Amino acid sequence: MSRTAGSVLIFQAQTEGYQAYLEGKHPRDNPYASGSDESETKQKAWFRGYAASRTDRARANRAAAEETE
Repeated sequence: MSRTAGSVLIFQAQTEGYQAYLEGKHPRDNPYASGSDESETKQKAWFRGYAASRTDRARANRAAAEETE
């Protein structure tokens, strides 16, 4: 697999994780089972996306709360 193709797959996994949080899914719903180096990389990318979404949502909630005060 080329480096570019690998990067695209990692970005895709991270985007899926980001969307999963927005859809209310649990971290255990990560579709990438560990086992190979490639799936472990995608699993970690999925969790990074999930965490980024959670952080972004928390920031947005804090900003909205500050606006109403």
